[in-house]
Amino acid sequence: MVGKVLNYFIETIGCQMNIYESNKLGLALSAYGVSKVNVLQEANIVILNTCSVRLQSEQKAFSFLGRAEELKKDNPNIKIIVIGCMAERIGFKIQQRFKSVDLIVGSKDIDNAVLKIVNLCNLYDFSFDKVEDFSNIVRYVTIMRGCDNYCSYCIVPLVRGREIGFNALDILEESSLLIKNGTKEVVLLGQNVNSYRYKNFNFTSLVKSLATINGLERIRFMTNHPKDLSDELIEMMATESKVCSHIHLPMQSASNKVLKAMNRKYSYEHYIGLVKKLRMAVPNIRITTDIIVGFPGETKEDFEETFKAVKEIRFGGLYVFRYSSRPDTKAANMFDNTSLKEKKMRHRLILEESNKISVEIVKSMVGNAQQVLVEKIKNGVIEARTSGGYKVFVTGGSEKDLGRHLNVSIKEAKVNSLFGDIV
Repeated sequence: MVGKVLNYFIETIGCQMNIYESNKLGLALSAYGVSKVNVLQEANIVILNTCSVRLQSEQKAFSFLGRAEELKKDNPNIKIIVIGCMAERIGFKIQQRFKSVDLIVGSKDIDNAVLKIVNLCNLYDFSFDKVEDFSNIVRYVTIMRGCDNYCSYCIVPLVRGREIGFNALDILEESSLLIKNGTKEVVLLGQNVNSYRYKNFNFTSLVKSLATINGLERIRFMTNHPKDLSDELIEMMATESKVCSHIHLPMQSASNKVLKAMNRKYSYEHYIGLVKKLRMAVPNIRITTDIIVGFPGETKEDFEETFKAVKEIRFGGLYVFRYSSRPDTKAANMFDNTSLKEKKMRHRLILEESNKISVEIVKSMVGNAQQVLVEKIKNGVIEARTSGGYKVFVTGGSEKDLGRHLNVSIKEAKVNSLFGDIV
């Protein structure tokens, strides 16, 4: 492919960590003179970053590969590359089903993806001068890889390996570079950031060190495992002004029986205790969560406990998933006693209640002023975010507002979005 104009297209399926890895891979490719395109048909290097956490994610990946394979029939020079968790788990099956795939790179080998793509496509002209502008206001930074928790439904430890904390000095250096290029908010990523360790650093000390970087204005992090959320971290959230008043704390279920079967290693009583501690330390904190309905063995009574918890805790938003069996997990050997129809009903009930609560919360902000960080401006419309993570839209903005903190008077509220005017 040397001498030809090269364009790459990345389709990313999955979590924020996948988004981070796709962005990092894209920046590296741009340094080799490969341009990013947003239309699949314009690319001659097609990259699919995959997820294996849910069956639906894998089905999306197969659908995308089918479209890419059709393109390759018309242009055999197209290179198709599959990376990530699905590539790790069933890479050989992907290769068998889609003969058009040129390269498979699993999640455990993701650090070598750039080199393998360079060799595959005969790229040679590396220059940092060619790196695309990455002065996005909000950037992800991965601080660890893998997971040691082995929740019975989760495939992550199998496809990403054991938990490894990245070099803290490298994390601080990467964050500093982003800030020098215009970033105002850094989002730290890990399967369980609370258990981060590197030499003398734990997660709290890492965040405190990050907060000393000049120019950094906000710090977020996800995901937090309830069993490792420490009083030290909660205190730091209360005292460090750069840390956002938002935490994503997956509950999964409010039934202790189901939590035990999930191997979550905490009780509902422990979880609700953390919620109370967080709200006492940070009164305006927004707590979001994940919930799985229809887990093997979940009865209607177990579901009612979870539904009751959603009503009582009043999360500032949640993601609810219908349980689907993942191969090689412990839950795959459990009897799935809930019909798809029942799972859909439980999913709908949780979502409806959550949306109702979210509307009540955001409507209480109407008439008040909220401080926001401006992340994007398009056609004069500002897209910003509060410290709690709510999106705010404001008309009448200009490019000079990008990256600035503004006070916005809230005039209208929808489920998770606010609309207002600059004060």
